[in-house]
This record gives sequence, structure tokens and C-alpha cells, in this order.
Amino acid sequence: MAGTFYSGAKVLADLIDEIADKLIAEGWTDGDTTWDTTDRTVGANNARRCLYHSTDDIYLTLECHDQSYWVYSTSYQAKGLRIAFHSTWDSVNHTYPNMDYHTYVPFFGRSSTTPVTNCFSTQLTYYCWVDSTGFVLMARPEANSTDNLQVSAITVVERIASKEYSDGLTNFYNYTKLNYEGWRNTAGNSLGRCHNMCRPFTYTNSWSTEGIQFWHADYHAFKSDGNGKVYYAKPLIFNDQAETMPIGQSELFFMFSEGGGLVDGDVVAIDGATTKFLCIGMDSPDNTGRVNYAIKYVE
Repeated sequence: MAGTFYSGAKVLADLIDEIADKLIAEGWTDGDTTWDTTDRTVGANNARRCLYHSTDDIYLTLECHDQSYWVYSTSYQAKGLRIAFHSTWDSVNHTYPNMDYHTYVPFFGRSSTTPVTNCFSTQLTYYCWVDSTGFVLMARPEANSTDNLQVSAITVVERIASKEYSDGLTNFYNYTKLNYEGWRNTAGNSLGRCHNMCRPFTYTNSWSTEGIQFWHADYHAFKSDGNGKVYYAKPLIFNDQAETMPIGQSELFFMFSEGGGLVDGDVVAIDGATTKFLCIGMDSPDNTGRVNYAIKYVE
């Protein structure tokens, strides 16, 4: 099946279902049918899905965490989306045997205490592309008057179709970037730690975008004043944090900088192909910092 672009507003559990159901339609397998989103108990983490990719023999879990975690020492708690890769699965106890490689997207945050946000009633405005290789999601939480550290984010799960060399590892990676990261460090609870890059099963990185490289010019992508065309480079994915072992490039997204002729809502069409990318610039209810990325829009 062809990839699909989605946009709208949903609660996190419904968004997880949308992504999981589409991945299954694209050839993935339901990794554990007991993992579903029917139990939406406030304060719990039971709305969740498990996917299995047979080619890489890997499990992917998507969990809606309404239980909050300290994500920056004892000064910031958050609820959100946990994405994790697992090499094995305990089909008797219906869980992963241990915590493998993951990231945490803390959409709903509050300083010093528990967020009031209910993940099962608070909506996310989102833009999402899903195909057989994975998905790219950009989302902004609905504002409320109490929580004061809500963030918007992009998170990408992608299987690189063909790596540059055989490394004995999976073809997957996960990239996550928040529009505000001044609160985050490695003191956070391990379950609630946001990793910018996750390369199963070799490393996770909490501090920077080591392991993925965008075009570092004055503008990450720009529109030419001369011919009106857009020039950009797909991000390079590496097998190490030092960025000495490139294994491939993303086909799902690229970064752009505002000020280079591209703005939120622009559509970039690829010459000689039907493929298009939608430029999305997104701040959050509590911070004017922005995530600016073009995500796949048309196959």
C-alpha cells in the first residue's frame, strides 16, 4: 500500500491507534493483541500498542503515559508518548523482558509538580506520514491555564531500506526533537528521558543530535531567489555518535530554517517525481521556540 498523510486533532491514544493500524496495513504485524488502547485509566500507562517488523525481527511499542515522570531532576514533570524498540518479547507476561532503546516525548509538562493534563481528553494538533518504513509525526498540545511547560515535537521512526554496509544491526532509527529543551538532562527518570537519537541496538543520545546530520549551512534548506527552486539535503543517519559511520539517508523528512524563503505551509515538490514534502513550523503553548521540518506529504 502507498503511504498516507494524516492531519487533524486527536488525543494521544487515538493517534497511537492511527499510526499502529496504518503500520499493520503496510505490512507490519500486531506484536501483542493484548496491547491496545481500550484501558484509558487516568494516571496509568495502559493505552498502548505493540508492533512487530519481521524483516528486522524487532518490536516497536507506542505507549500513552498519563503517569507523569520527572524528566529534569526534580524541577519538571511530564506526561507523553514513549516510543521503544525491543529485541525480544515476553508473550507470557505480555511485556518486554527489559527496557531496551527508547525515547520519551514529554508533550504535557509542568514545573515542580504533576501536570494537570489528562492525556485521554487533551488533544494534540498533528501532522503525520505513515508508510511501510515507519512514520514521522509532528504534534502540538492543546493549551491549558495550569501546565506551563508543554512542548511541541517531531519524532521519526524509519527503517532505512538499504544501508551502505552490513553492520549486524537493524535498519531502524528514531529521531526526536522538541521545540524547547532547556529543562532536560540525563538526571531524568530513565523511562521519562527524551533521547534525540536512538539507534537500536547501539546507542541512545540525550543531549544533542549526534548520530544524525543535517545540512549545516546558513539555512538547512532554502528557496533560491534566482530560479525559485528549493535546495536541501536529506539528513544522514550514522551508526555512531561521533558521526564517522554513515549508513544511509532519510526518505521521510528534512530540516528547514525560517528566513531561507521557506515558511510553514509551503509544499516542496521533487523534480521528476510525484513526491512532495510539507513544511511545518511549530511552536508550543508555553514556548516560542520552533521545530521546523518538511515531512513527506505525497508519495
